Amino acid sequence: MSFFQKGLQNNVDNDGYSLSLAGMGIVFFALAFIALIIKVLPFFLFLLDKIVPEKIAEPVGQARRKSDDGAVIAAIAGAIYKKKKKLG
Repeated sequence: MSFFQKGLQNNVDNDGYSLSLAGMGIVFFALAFIALIIKVLPFFLFLLDKIVPEKIAEPVGQARRKSDDGAVIAAIAGAIYKKKKKLG
C-alpha cells in the first residue's frame, strides 16, 4: 500500500472528511463575512459623514501672510545687514 492510499485511509478511519468540511465551511463563512463588510462599508461611511461632517480647515498661513509680510521681510533684511556689518 502506498503512502497516498494510507493517507486516504486515515482520513476515512479518523473522520477526516468531516473535519475538512468543517474547516472549509469556517473559511467560507469568514470570507463571505469579509465580503459583506466590504460591500456595506460605503453605506456606513455615508451615514457617518451625515452624522459627523468633515470640518474644512481654512489655511492659517494665508491670513497671517497678507498682514505681516512686509514686517517679516524688513526684520530679516535688518538682521542680515547687522550680521554683515558686524563681520566686516
